Amino acid sequence: MEQIEDSYVLFRNHTEGMKLYQYLRARGIAVRISPAPRAASACCGMSLLVEAEAIEAVRRCIPESGVQIDRIVSLPRQIDPARDKYC
Repeated sequence: MEQIEDSYVLFRNHTEGMKLYQYLRARGIAVRISPAPRAASACCGMSLLVEAEAIEAVRRCIPESGVQIDRIVSLPRQIDPARDKYC
């Protein structure tokens, strides 16, 4: 089974994260606000979660947006789809 990777855009502060979130959503790019994964260790604690098929569009938009990011980190999918199943 192939390991799915997601990317996390990390920021130095929450304000920059929200600016990029709004910029990307206004352009129809699917991103989600997410706590920064511990494995990525970001300063402000927030990140934008980007699935693999959208990461290139996000990379192109970052310079256009004028938003300052810390870095982009790719990690194996952190979300467990069975996390709320109890039987």
